[in-house]
Amino acid sequence: MGFFTNKESGGQTAPELKSIFEKDSITIVITDSGLGGLSVMNDISEKLKTSGCFRKVNLIFVNALFDANTGYNSLQTRQEKIITLNKVLTGIGLRYNPDIILIACNTLSVLYTETDFVSKSKIPVVGIVQAGVGLIAENLEKYPDSRVIIYGTETTIEEDSHKKALLQNGIKGERIVTKACPQLQSYIEQNPAGEETEMLISAYVSEALENIPVDRGLVFTSLNCSHFGYSEQFWKSAMENSSHKSGGILNPNFTMGNFLMEQKYRLRYPETKISFLVVSKVELLNEKAMFSLFNAKSPGLADALENYKIIEDLF
Repeated sequence: MGFFTNKESGGQTAPELKSIFEKDSITIVITDSGLGGLSVMNDISEKLKTSGCFRKVNLIFVNALFDANTGYNSLQTRQEKIITLNKVLTGIGLRYNPDIILIACNTLSVLYTETDFVSKSKIPVVGIVQAGVGLIAENLEKYPDSRVIIYGTETTIEEDSHKKALLQNGIKGERIVTKACPQLQSYIEQNPAGEETEMLISAYVSEALENIPVDRGLVFTSLNCSHFGYSEQFWKSAMENSSHKSGGILNPNFTMGNFLMEQKYRLRYPETKISFLVVSKVELLNEKAMFSLFNAKSPGLADALENYKIIEDLF
């Protein structure tokens, strides 16, 4: 897994995406196993508005959940997860024929390259793991004595893709700590500012810090579940209340789409029109909690979320 380690690239290597910039209007599908990827959608929309790279951009958020009451971490085998994700990608391709699909879910990003869709379809698919790896590497290289804690879901941590890629690119294993955070995604989606959410984050941070000497360098907090950033204040306070020196929060949600704003295509158009659509196979149980996060800063996205469409045969 190769990557660039600069902010402009956002950790992405995407030479196959050159054809996208030959168009004046594009459709981008962002998918996630829940509503964390809405923050990726919001970040991309805000940057595209001012980039002038395209005349019009259709942003479609596809909820990849197959059941309202469970998720991919509940599936028994890795192959089950891959098969289900393949159905999602196939459904997206058939229904929307997008110019690109962004998988804003770390759990799914560690699996998508093994799907039949990726090997057979001409629609490019980009996962968020590369952005996360690039962001971590950039900061660890800048501060040679620093360490990083990679927080994620059980599947993300079990796959160990972030750590493997960092090791391949010369980062020493002693500088990398990984920490699975069971159930945290669900608590955040229900109430990102809730007391139970705060308690869980505090506990996970304390457990992870046990593996890092206090008298060493900066400790970066890498949020490798798209939901975790909604509760960023709790991650910050947990580090502030520890005896370790915080290097800050690393959130790939805010760098994943940077390659879509490639410098040489900027300001081609004086205005970029953005449209939003949110679709799901199942009912969104936490739509109201997420709506409140975007209502003020991104009314177009909030409106699409409030009026999301249920498509039972989405995949």
